[in-house]
Amino acid sequence: MPPHAMTVRHVAQARRLAKAVARRAKPDVRELIRPWLAALTDVPRELFVPDVAWADPRDGPGRRIDRLTDLDGWLHAVYNDGSIITQRDDGATDPGDPAGRPSCSLSAPSISLQFLARLGLRGHEKVLEIGTGTGWTTAALCWWLGEDARVISVEVDGALARQAAKSLAAIGCHPTVLTADGAIGYPGAAPYDRVHVTCGVRTVSYAWIEQTRPGGIVVLPWMPSPGRWGEQLVLRVLDDGSAVGRFTGDCGYMMLRAQRVGDWPAYGEPMEESVTRLDPRTVDDALAEGLMPALAVHTPHLVVTTTGWDRYDGEDAWVMRLREAGGSGWALCAAIPGNGDYPVLQGGGVRLWDQLQATYMDWARRGCPSRSRYGMTVTPDGKQHVWLNIDEGRLP
Repeated sequence: MPPHAMTVRHVAQARRLAKAVARRAKPDVRELIRPWLAALTDVPRELFVPDVAWADPRDGPGRRIDRLTDLDGWLHAVYNDGSIITQRDDGATDPGDPAGRPSCSLSAPSISLQFLARLGLRGHEKVLEIGTGTGWTTAALCWWLGEDARVISVEVDGALARQAAKSLAAIGCHPTVLTADGAIGYPGAAPYDRVHVTCGVRTVSYAWIEQTRPGGIVVLPWMPSPGRWGEQLVLRVLDDGSAVGRFTGDCGYMMLRAQRVGDWPAYGEPMEESVTRLDPRTVDDALAEGLMPALAVHTPHLVVTTTGWDRYDGEDAWVMRLREAGGSGWALCAAIPGNGDYPVLQGGGVRLWDQLQATYMDWARRGCPSRSRYGMTVTPDGKQHVWLNIDEGRLP
C-alpha cells in the first residue's frame, strides 16, 4: 500500500498517539499491540474522519468537532485515544448533533489495535471484515497483510461503504468492499482464515463460523447489554463446525444493525418498591470485571441499559436501569448521596433487580471470577453457550 503524504505535523501527532496508547496499556496488552502501533503512523486516521463529527476523548467530555472551523481541535480529536462518532441515525442526522442516535464510529485506537492483534495474523491469511465503517481498520488490515486482495470487508450501509472505499483509494488501498448484510457474512469468497467483526453482537452469527476454515479465528465484540461496554471474544473454529474461545477484555461498539435493540417501552404500572443494601455502583464495577458473562449464563434476558448520574424522585442520584429483552420487565436502583439504603423499583411482572442481585451474589461466592475464566462455545445449530472454566463445563 503506497504511503499517504502525511505532513510532519500529522506524523508527530500520530507518534504521540502511539506512545500514549502504549503507555496507558497494561503490560500484557502493551505486548499484544506492540507490533500494531506502527499502523497509527502508517495509516493516516485523518482521512477516515468526516469534516464534522462528535469526539468522545478519554480525557474530557464529548464535543462536536469541525475541521473547517477548528482544524486544531479536529486534529486533536483525530489523534486522541478516544472514539469519534461519524454517523447518527443511519445518516439522517448531523454526526455532530448529540441528540441523534450514534450509528457509526471510528473506534478508540487502543481498542481497535487489540482486536486487530487478537486475529493473530502472520501475513498469509484471507480476512473477512464485518462492518467496514469508516474504513480505517480495513486499511490497517491491508497494511499488515501487504496484499489488498486478501481483505474482504462487508458494510450494510451503502453510503458508508462508498465513503470508505473512497478514503481507502486515497491511500492507494483497494480491498474488496461490499454493501451487504454482515450478519450473513460473504460466502462468495469463503473459506476465510480470520473474521474481524467491528460491531457489537448479542448473538454470534453462525455464518461467520461456517465460512471460516478449521483452525481459523473469529474476533468480535460480544455485547449482551447494548449501549454498555461489552466483552472482547476470540473464537477458534473446530473441525466439527463448532467454535470455542474466551473473553479477553472489555470494549464498546455500535451494534450490528440486525441485532439492534429498539426503543424500550415506557416504565409502567404496576410496580413494586423496595430497598436494597447492595450498592448499584458495586454491581456496575463488577460488570467490568467478570459479572457480565455470569449474567449471560443465569439471566440472558436481563439487559443493563444505562448507568450513571440521573434524577430520581426529584434528587440527583446514581441510577442503574434494567430492561427485559423481548419482554416488558424493567427495574431501577438508585444511590442517593447520604442514604444508607438504595431504593429499588421493579415492574412488568419480572423482578429484574432481584435476579441481578442473586447473580451478583453467586458470582461473588465463586470468588469473583474474572472475565478471562469465562468463555463461549458456538455449536453447529447456531446456539451459543457461555461457561466458566472449560474443565468445569457450563454453569447450570
